[in-house]
Amino acid sequence: MTVPQFEEEYVEIPLPAAASAKLADIAASATADVGALLTTISLWRPGTRDLVRVFSTMPGLYRLGGISSELGEDWLQHCVVQQESFLASDQGAIDSDAFEHQDVLGALHLGAAINAVIVHNGRFLGCLNLLDVAGAYSEPSVRRAEAYAEQLAEVLRAL
Repeated sequence: MTVPQFEEEYVEIPLPAAASAKLADIAASATADVGALLTTISLWRPGTRDLVRVFSTMPGLYRLGGISSELGEDWLQHCVVQQESFLASDQGAIDSDAFEHQDVLGALHLGAAINAVIVHNGRFLGCLNLLDVAGAYSEPSVRRAEAYAEQLAEVLRAL
């Protein structure tokens, strides 16, 4: 299978070894518990209103420092403002403006996603992003993912 390549803006994110290890540990636990073919963790940058990838299980494709800047208004309202996790349970939701690179996601057969919000003291810090085949996730999956997102708040606060 050939996966389409994509261009994205990139920023250097200096990650201390301890933070990198903690991100990897929590992501591995979330992936094992909730399930995912792709797991990423994104840090919110309020000044530029975008997300920067600080962890990826596919760093050759979804590299660290990659910037997601074309975030849909509905997604921003739901996740950033209301601080509620986002569930895309089927391909239609994946094809919405909540996600970039739909052709890549399709080539990887990623038809469902959870963006579990990472929040500390009422401040949106980012998301734990789990992606899998269509139909893989439900509301109980989101609740389990949120437990791992909660563990990520301390790490993201320090970045």
